[in-house]
Amino acid sequence: MKLYTYDERIKGTPEQIFAVVNDDDKLKEWSPIFAGNIYNTKDKRAVGTKFRTMMKVLNKTYQFRSTITEYEENRFIEVKTTLKQGIITSSFRLEPEGPEETRVQVESHFDAESRRYALVLKGARPIVKQVLDNQMKKLETITAN
Repeated sequence: MKLYTYDERIKGTPEQIFAVVNDDDKLKEWSPIFAGNIYNTKDKRAVGTKFRTMMKVLNKTYQFRSTITEYEENRFIEVKTTLKQGIITSSFRLEPEGPEETRVQVESHFDAESRRYALVLKGARPIVKQVLDNQMKKLETITAN
């Protein structure tokens, strides 16, 4: 099930935007629910990198197992995150659209273990979209400066 889609052009080069997306400390600036990553592999950004993502939701921190499944520096990253309810696959793609503008495409898909959980998540999609759209606006603001 598609969980989230974003496809917009923002100011900045792919390199400038990727530098903000690809750095854990900078991620915290534009993603208020991101609390950090704990890496299980030597490389932090490469295909096969395994880590635990920590997310803070309603004053509680959750940890999820994640793996980078595809990676092209300054252009593309895909991460699979395993939850007990299923697997979230998220991708972040950057394409130059001129000297100082980049097309940013984000997609998240959720493969639920149970039909019941998929239905609950389907109902929550508008809230998820609002939260993630706000994060993308913050990313846009940070990269424009």
